[in-house]
Order: sequence, then structure tokens, then C-alpha cells
Amino acid sequence: MSGSAGTPAHHPGKLAPEIAGRLKAGREQHEVVGPLVALLVEHGWELKQLQFGRKEWLVPKAPSQATKREKGQSFSGFPVDIVVFDSPKRAGDPAHILMLIETKNPDEDAGVTQLESYMQAEPHTRVAVWTNTADPSATAVFVFRENSGNLIRRRRPLTALPRPGEAISPKQRRLTFGDLTVPSPESLRRAIEELLDRVVVEDPIVTRREDQLDQLCGMLLLKLDSDKHAKMEPAEPPPFRPLESVARTAEDTRRAYGRLVQVYPDTFLTAQDRELRLADATVFQCVEQLASYRLIDVGISTISLAFQVLRTAALKQGEGQYFTPQPVIDAGVQLMQLTLDDIVIDPACGTGGFLVGVLLEMQRRHPGHENELARWAQTNIFGIDKDSIGIKLTKAVMQIAGDGSAHCVRGDSIRTHLWAKEFPHLLQPAFRNGRYSAVITNPPFGAGLKVSANDARLAGLDIAAVGGGNYSDLEIGLHFLQRAHQLLKVGGKLGIVLPETYFFSPSYEWVFDWLQPRLEPMAVANVPMEAFMGFCRAKTNFYVFKKTG
Repeated sequence: MSGSAGTPAHHPGKLAPEIAGRLKAGREQHEVVGPLVALLVEHGWELKQLQFGRKEWLVPKAPSQATKREKGQSFSGFPVDIVVFDSPKRAGDPAHILMLIETKNPDEDAGVTQLESYMQAEPHTRVAVWTNTADPSATAVFVFRENSGNLIRRRRPLTALPRPGEAISPKQRRLTFGDLTVPSPESLRRAIEELLDRVVVEDPIVTRREDQLDQLCGMLLLKLDSDKHAKMEPAEPPPFRPLESVARTAEDTRRAYGRLVQVYPDTFLTAQDRELRLADATVFQCVEQLASYRLIDVGISTISLAFQVLRTAALKQGEGQYFTPQPVIDAGVQLMQLTLDDIVIDPACGTGGFLVGVLLEMQRRHPGHENELARWAQTNIFGIDKDSIGIKLTKAVMQIAGDGSAHCVRGDSIRTHLWAKEFPHLLQPAFRNGRYSAVITNPPFGAGLKVSANDARLAGLDIAAVGGGNYSDLEIGLHFLQRAHQLLKVGGKLGIVLPETYFFSPSYEWVFDWLQPRLEPMAVANVPMEAFMGFCRAKTNFYVFKKTG
């Protein structure tokens, strides 16, 4: 240990009046305690959450004295030089002590032993520090409390004093973007499975399965947003990380979530959706589990495998939502023969399979131009889906693939008469009919999944009134066929997964009459029954059409 209690402080500059005014008389206070307080403030702690000087914190001398303190009675205690609380709002509450700093005893062994006894008397303390100097480069003794309750001594420079927002642990070091690791597919899949299990089993607030998945998807978006910021400021700690306490971690994460909601208002549409409703302990577990990963740089195959856990959990067979297998995506994108001149939309993007496939195909064709392709994706790739979980996963995967997530939004592509009230962001010119040169989609479909005659009439979907008759309830897959036609400009191409029945069954002969003046068939790709096994028993094909009128 360098220096002594009388060694002049090496902290630069004169003490601020608000610090000096709270000190007691004496060299130790002005040459060690005061400069240490200044160092803490320099690290980001607020004076309001520090107790020192004339108002020193008293640690109860015995359990009986602690009982008196709890009752608000006068008690006997040992004074501590500096106490740091986890928040200015909770200063003075022994349940919220984060750190004790002691400088009185010049003998290290005696001083640290005394400090450990203080930690036993104040069981919420996470770390205690003994030093006899305020020189930031000097080595001090740090005593950490592990989760098991054991106390562990470590020798570290005073510059290692914890800062606001940092986890307090004997193993903890100040992470930067370069310290984050790219996880393997298996480790990331396992981490997401464990998180999902924790949320389902342990969270006392969010209990509906759909809400749990939605909240977890929001946390993944927040992690990706943090990775993007950390990549731009590689010398700074990543925003998404465990802080010094569960409460502080949850508080900071909720603030960051609020900022994310402001960035993506067309994704977080409802009041419930805009709030991170998980319990503090669950938020902390999510942050702790994912913080060390560098998700923004994982490969698309890695994230696809990991997110399949969430996709599978989110699928609702009764609503006709199916996970599009990768071979179907790859073949469909190839058949579309898209170029950089195309403006592409998937009006039922689900978890973004086709949109990611388009971006990856462009990356394969134009290697070494990732930055330009990211900008291209922001202006040329669009997606809409009604499902909150699906659109968040789309945004997440698109960011990892190279971005293009800005125009993947939540909404109902079919019931356009609801846009003004429920989805006003879809009224912007970017989503207007006749704008797109390519539509590629795997819409929900099924005989039992229909759009009502009234909704079809209000939305102007006259495919439900073929032959000029009355509107009737009609399967949603056929309505997506018309919506795709409306979105396309003349000459544009449509790639769509639909049941074979629509084009090869006598009961749907009228579909050809509707198609003839509007869409010209260009290609049909057989999709084996096994492709959707477990989700759908209908035989499907991937059809490519060209808009002719």
C-alpha cells in the first residue's frame, strides 16, 4: 500500500466548495476523504448519494444496536468515512448501501479486518474499500461480497472504484465493445431458451405467454440497439449491461426501452407495448444473460437458429401463421431475380424471412459493399405484419443481416380502412399502392381463416365480390393476392406462397377469371408437403406473377 494517512492527495485541483463545506476539520478529511469524494463525483456519483464528513454514517456496533436503529432510536455505531448509496432518492437507507470507504486506520490488516466487520453489520453492502491515500494510481484493498455472502479481498488501483452503472463483482472489469464475444449458434440458442424459461416460470407480473414473448423480443431489440451504439463508441461501456444493483439495472433499462419506443413508434403501438413490464429481477436476468454477447455481428444462420426458439413459441396455428423454411425462402428469392432497382415489400412479413433473404442475396451479389447495401435496404425494403412479436423479430434479424429494419412496421395489410385510426404510419407515401416493383410473401391462409364480407367491402377488396355480386366472406390468402396486386406497379413482380388448391381445384376456377386481366403467371415452384410439416397440411407452391393491369 503506497502512502500514509498524512500523504498529500494526488487528486488534481482544489476541492469544490460543496465538498469542502461538508468535511470535518483535520488533514485526513481534507487530504484523503475530500479528494476521494471528488474522485467519486468525477466518476459520475452524485453528492446527494454520498455520506461523509460531518455527517458520517454509523455502522451499528452490535445486533442490538441495529435493532434500535430500525426502530428509529438512538444507537451506538462505528463511523465510516464515506458511504455510497445506490440512488440519491435512497440515501440514508441501509438497505441501499452499495459501497463503504474507510481511510482512518493506517494499518492495512487492521483496517481491512475492521471493514469486513462493517460489511457483516451492513449486509446489503456490495463492496468496501480501504485506502490511506487519495492518489488515484495507488493500490487499495477492495472487499467484495459474492452472491453466496462470502467476502473476497482484491488489490486494485483506486481508479477501479466502481462507477454508476457498473456491476460490482470481484470478476467484473470495465467492458467495451471489443470485449463482447460473438456467440456460437448453440450457446445463443441455449441462452434464449433459458431466458424464455425464466420469464415464463419466474416473472410475477407478465404471465400471459404472448406478452412474455413480446417483452422478451423487446429486450432483444434493446440489446441490438446497444450493440450498434457500442460499435460506434468502442471505448465506452456498452449501454446494455448489468449495473451495480438489480434496481439500478432495471431503472436504467426501462429508460433505454423508453428511448427505443421513441425510435420505433410504428412498432410499439399500444400503451402496454410501450412499457417494459417485466419485474426488476427478470429485467436484470435478461441483461446479465445477454450483456457479454456481440449480437450485432453474429451470422444470419446463428441468429436464425437462436430465434427459432422464439418463432416456434410465437406461432399460432389457428391464425394460419407459419414459419417459412429457409429452402423455400432461398428458392423464392432466386426466382424473383431482383435487382438494386427494385423496391420490395412483404405485406405479411412474419419474422422477416423473405426480407432477410432479399438482403442476403444482394450481399452475395455485391460483396464488399455492406455499407452501401445497408443504405439501400433502408430505402428499398419494406415489411408489414399485424403480429407484435413477429415484427420485433423481423427488426432484430434485419439489423443483424445488415439493417433495413426502419420500414418494417406493425399493421394490418388487409383491412386498410382501419389505417387512419389504428395504423396511421401506413398512410405515409412509402406504403402507397402502385409504388413497389416487387412483392414477396408467405401470407397466412386456410379455409377457416377468412376476412368478413364487410371488411372486404370497406377495404375495397373486390376479389370477395367476383362477378359483380355481393361481397362474401373469403379466405385471407386470396385477399393477400389482391393486396399484392394493388401494391405493385405495372410490370412489377409478385412471389407468393399459396395453397395449390387455389389454382388447381374446380371450386376455385373463378380465380383464373380474376387473375387474367391483372397478373400474368411467370413461374411455379413446387413446395414439398414436408416443408411446412407440423404447421400446415395444405399442399403449397411458390408462384411468380407479373402485374399486367
